Amino acid sequence: MVTDAIGWYVVWTEPRAEKKVASRIAARGDDVWLPTYTGKRRWSDRWQEVVLPLFPGYLFAKTANGGWRDLLQTPGVLTLVKHGGVPAVLHDDFVEQLRSIVAAPEGVPEPVESLSLRIAPGDEVIVQEGPLKGARGSVVEVRGARRLLIWVEAIGKGMLCTIGMAKVLPAHD
Repeated sequence: MVTDAIGWYVVWTEPRAEKKVASRIAARGDDVWLPTYTGKRRWSDRWQEVVLPLFPGYLFAKTANGGWRDLLQTPGVLTLVKHGGVPAVLHDDFVEQLRSIVAAPEGVPEPVESLSLRIAPGDEVIVQEGPLKGARGSVVEVRGARRLLIWVEAIGKGMLCTIGMAKVLPAHD
């Protein structure tokens, strides 16, 4: 158990790899928390209760001495959630409150689709990170829950690129 870490990182994993990544991080001796809930899945012949991640694709990890770079070397880790290009750190108090909410007997946690950032075709967006940082574009297509196809005007010509939804913000004129 890590006691001298600066806080919790939000780790973005490969799809359906949350449990494996959590095991790998824990095997290194770091703290890891994968909030889960019990849901029902339909197989071809029956319904079955299964344990699923509350935040699909994400888990929380706390490393010794803030060694977030070690997390990036873990197989199955795509990246860490960042704020301003720097890995975001959640305080222990926040994670403990979240744990108590998830564990509360009066409520069963369920995942909810994002309510705050709804991006649809035709919306103007500004890229927040990566090589296109600062570029304005128009959403052409939403591909799945995390990918956008945007049209970026650059030097009088357009360029189509596929970019993660987490890397853009709506443009407010």
